[in-house]
Amino acid sequence: MRPCLPVLLLRLALLVLACRAWSPSGGDPCPPACRCLDSRTVDCRGRGLPRVPSPFPLDARQLLAAGNAIREIPADFFLLHHDLAYLDFRNNSLERLAGGAFRGSGSLVYLDLSYNNLSRLDAGAFQAAPKLAKLSLGHNRLARVDAGAFRHLEQLQVLELHDNRLRTLSAAALEALPNLRALRLDGNPWRCDCDFAGLFRWLEENQAKLQGGLSEIQCTVPVEEITVFLSELTEASFRDCKFSLSLTDLIIIIFSGVAVSIAAIASSFLLALLVNCFQRCAPSKDDDEDDDDE
Repeated sequence: MRPCLPVLLLRLALLVLACRAWSPSGGDPCPPACRCLDSRTVDCRGRGLPRVPSPFPLDARQLLAAGNAIREIPADFFLLHHDLAYLDFRNNSLERLAGGAFRGSGSLVYLDLSYNNLSRLDAGAFQAAPKLAKLSLGHNRLARVDAGAFRHLEQLQVLELHDNRLRTLSAAALEALPNLRALRLDGNPWRCDCDFAGLFRWLEENQAKLQGGLSEIQCTVPVEEITVFLSELTEASFRDCKFSLSLTDLIIIIFSGVAVSIAAIASSFLLALLVNCFQRCAPSKDDDEDDDDE
């Protein structure tokens, strides 16, 4: 007996609902440990995931992956998910950003990597994400940020580098951000030495971009080993740095001095050889007198 029409419709409806629950985007699966409330948002927060969930809808715009144990962002991640505009990786275990990790991330606008274990940022780390408007890197272990780390981020408006291990930072890294509106640098063990002078000059000129101005940032004066707020310093505090020599300058001077000394010794040796040779080869005075007598 053929089933009646209402039963067929009911089965079809259940099948459609099951498919939607499994694949909100109508074809791309939702990771088992995550929730996909719609085809644009994948919510994987607090699931204890050791790696980036995969696969998930290719046309997703938001990935919420905070509160997991993710250790790296795969190098080809954005090549498959190039529509992602919002990426939340707070409170994970990221230790480094692999080269090319953001390749294909041309749609990325918001990136939160705070509360991770990042220790350094290399040159061009985010250059494949030119539309990035907010970058959060607070509460990491950053001790080194390359002068070209934020290259090509001309749309970046908010940069957070607070609560890291930075002692110095090249002003060139910030000068590469023409649209920067808000900057956080507090909570770092800054050293007020000559390497910090360039950054201090930039901060003085752009202190309106700091939430609390210069009074929110502290640094340690090397000689006295005391901690002061940047608001207590002036450009005159670094006037002696204009006459100080960097390690590179010292190496050049030492090398030049050694080279000159070696050249002088070599010249003196050659001159002595020439004089000795001349004296041996030239006829003596006695020989000249004998020739005259004959």
